Amino acid sequence: MHPVTVAPDTDGNDRLVTARPEEFTERFREAITDDFGAVAHLHQLLETASEWCRAHGARRTASELDDIADRLTDLGEELHLVRQDVAHEIHYRSRRTAAAARVSPAASPQGTSVAHQSETPVRIPPSAVRSLPRSL
Repeated sequence: MHPVTVAPDTDGNDRLVTARPEEFTERFREAITDDFGAVAHLHQLLETASEWCRAHGARRTASELDDIADRLTDLGEELHLVRQDVAHEIHYRSRRTAAAARVSPAASPQGTSVAHQSETPVRIPPSAVRSLPRSL
């Protein structure tokens, strides 16, 4: 009988893409740096592979896998810092946007907004939109 394995969160990318600004940092943490996130999952895989190699006499490969696992730990810490940075940046940006809305010169003294004069949506040319690379 094979041990039960837990599949990684396959919709993590979809959840990141659809995240609202206030949700992004939490979803990023869950997908990447959480105990069950991609970094932890890959780290566990590397440790398991290293143990297997060691048990089967492939000591050099086991050592290489250990080195990669160590570098992955460092990468996980860097990703944690990036998550904190994006949280601060999003918070700062939302505060700036809220402040700008309060003192916007687009509002007239009568309470009507000049912004309603143009209802035509702005179109982005297809050449300006890049598709993201897909992971295999």
